[in-house]
Amino acid sequence: MKLCIVTVYNSTNCGSYLQAYGLKYTLEKMGHEVSFLKTGVKKNRRTFLRKAFRSVKKGKFGQVSFERKKLANFERALKAFPICPMNMSEMEKQSVFVLGSDEIWNVSREDMRKAPVFWGSGLPGRIISYAPSVNTSTNEDMEKTPFAKKALENMSAVSVRDEYSRRLISEYTDKPVTICCDPTFLIPMDEYKRIKKNCPYEDFILVYSAGSKFTEDDKKAIKTFAEAKGKKLIAFPHNLGWCDIQEPADPLKAIDYFMKASYVVTDTFHGAALSLIFNKEFLALPRGNTKVSELLRFFEVPQLMAEDAVNIGEYFSQTHYDKDALNKRITEEREKAKAYLAGAVGEK
Repeated sequence: MKLCIVTVYNSTNCGSYLQAYGLKYTLEKMGHEVSFLKTGVKKNRRTFLRKAFRSVKKGKFGQVSFERKKLANFERALKAFPICPMNMSEMEKQSVFVLGSDEIWNVSREDMRKAPVFWGSGLPGRIISYAPSVNTSTNEDMEKTPFAKKALENMSAVSVRDEYSRRLISEYTDKPVTICCDPTFLIPMDEYKRIKKNCPYEDFILVYSAGSKFTEDDKKAIKTFAEAKGKKLIAFPHNLGWCDIQEPADPLKAIDYFMKASYVVTDTFHGAALSLIFNKEFLALPRGNTKVSELLRFFEVPQLMAEDAVNIGEYFSQTHYDKDALNKRITEEREKAKAYLAGAVGEK
């Protein structure tokens, strides 16, 4: 059966890439032919040029090189994704459209409200969703998105990624709304090991951050902890000048950075997800990001987050979790997700 995934697969974001890869991998293992719909929402070269122009104006020429490497890394990785053009003659060849995962239903963002295709609008054939998130979108945001409720009526099966999304979406459909794990949890360890690119470092502290949300107190505490442990701080995938080493984003190299890190500090959803998958000693800093806190509660490890990094040394000396129990839960959630997909997609 021909299946077409509708998601943000081509952002220069490691988590976005790996969630797309995970869903593609799983559906192909179920015997389907899988492609991604070219929605045109993300234009990475245009984004690079805009960032480069800003960096040049500020005299930050090193940042231009950093962003260029990141763009090249993703352009190479994206060659693994078959693409379905967004024209009716090609779309009509698809049996089922699978909406998700990641934040494609985050209608608090204007760019997402302008993309009804992420809700299945205008797509021919059967439509299901797999684990999209609304992030912190509200009823008010949904009311500004009139196509969303109508789109839900047209779906044959609905799943979301978290409890908050389930509660919100359930108000707009009578269909059962299933919680399914993020597709990064669907990728088995042997597949992660097969696709990873080599990280040249060993025994370091990985700072996997979405940007510059660290306070000066956070930075001081993390640097002091690194010095006490005799380990380098590696910033990935963004350039954080206070770390020892800066590495531009590469979705396949990210796998090995997580595998080889001794400790991880992260403020992102997929940073926390990959830390769980690879059983790392890590500190999650939600910073009000409900995606992160809900993920850790979902896997019953809420102790792995804190409001700040000021007491990071004490945190790592006192905070532990049952990795065997976690791995068992991940396996259970993976099987539930595969069962949902098998039922939602139907016979080949």
